[in-house]
Amino acid sequence: MPAPEITDRIAGGRGRRSGGIRWLVTLGATAVSTYALDAVATASGLLLLASGVVSGLGRAALLVLLAASYLAWLAGLRVSLRANWELLRTTGTSTNALSKAAHDLASRRATGARVPRLAAAAGYLGTELAKELPYYAGAFGTTILADGVTSADAITFLAGANLGAAGYEYAVAVATRTLLGRRPASFDVDWVPGEYLRDYYTTVEPDEVATIAFFVDAVRRAERGRPVLFFGVGPTLHHVFLAAGIASEIHLADYLAANLTEIRRWLRRDPGAHDWRPFVRYTLQCEGVAHPSERQVTAREDLTRDRITRLVRLDGRVRDPAPERYATVISAYCADSATSDRGSWEPFVRNVLDRVSPGGLFVTAALRRCRGYVVGGRTFPSADIDEVDLREVLRPELARSGAVEVRRLTDDAAHGYAGIVLAWTRSFEPAVTRGTLAPGGPPRPPPPGPPTVPRPGPRR
Repeated sequence: MPAPEITDRIAGGRGRRSGGIRWLVTLGATAVSTYALDAVATASGLLLLASGVVSGLGRAALLVLLAASYLAWLAGLRVSLRANWELLRTTGTSTNALSKAAHDLASRRATGARVPRLAAAAGYLGTELAKELPYYAGAFGTTILADGVTSADAITFLAGANLGAAGYEYAVAVATRTLLGRRPASFDVDWVPGEYLRDYYTTVEPDEVATIAFFVDAVRRAERGRPVLFFGVGPTLHHVFLAAGIASEIHLADYLAANLTEIRRWLRRDPGAHDWRPFVRYTLQCEGVAHPSERQVTAREDLTRDRITRLVRLDGRVRDPAPERYATVISAYCADSATSDRGSWEPFVRNVLDRVSPGGLFVTAALRRCRGYVVGGRTFPSADIDEVDLREVLRPELARSGAVEVRRLTDDAAHGYAGIVLAWTRSFEPAVTRGTLAPGGPPRPPPPGPPTVPRPGPRR
């Protein structure tokens, strides 16, 4: 069957507005950079010429100096190209409009990073080489029009301009990297699904050994033959395989389209799609198959592909007044990894809970006392919650049935956390409406305002 399309339920226009802002920033930075580079290069050329430092050199020596200045300029460009790529990858902006245009066009057609990076470099280099023409025209044009200006003066000016341009490129690269280093990681601009999969899902790590085993046991309580929602699935499928046997359909929701696009690659069996077979094998072992065969693993993958019928973009920070409800909702390492404190985490969890049908099953997991976790060398924020916080937010539901468990880890401190919290519970029956009294528990207060920085939920 064809892979399901991605349904976008994010507030309309947000992506277009952010794209427009990035272009405005890029155009402004391009104008400033162009004028600044011209000013620095021109001043450097005139300074070298006026200083008389190389006035005694012969024509051959001046040509060697000019060639050396070009090498210095190219070295500066190389450093600046790397910084420009980091700027494009992390913020979607650039100091070169042609570089950004080439990058954005290539990104729409390519699945990897290599082609967009080459396109961005070509746009950047093309612009910088075009800027050289006015210098040559001005320098040698002056020698024709002014009797007092010689070709040696023109070469000296060009060498000085190149050296100034080289210094400028180095300065821009340093400033760009300093700016990026100080800026907190953002899911909207810094998140790279491939880096996340590489850092966390090459093997079944201890946190997932515990999580998958807990989830397999929890879904035995689920109502069979009903749709199942995975909220905040990220680019991952390692928890989805355990629901294939009990679900009539599986719906996968996440904030980032890039995450859902990564899942589509696996659904289409694209070459290079992430290999989830170790996780399928471990899931089958948790279900009681002592030694899963390759045929059994393939059969579970095929069943999962058949069950996944919808990919949906959802924003857990925004309360849906009329959410589609499910008999089973699974949300692993989402709310805690999508927020930076308890104040924004709690309403996020409640928004996810609103999607559970009356009496339905809710299964979740969170990083324990984690302030930030590392992906691709960048630290993404986490809500720093623990089992006490989770019990509190689930208190009305846990009063009916459920469990909260803690697993302490020894191998994941480098990632930014040393424990996880696992839980399952059932929603109220009838469904709880915010601010109204529900049977078996107190009213839910209105949530605090949404966080100012949009963050989807990764560390799943």
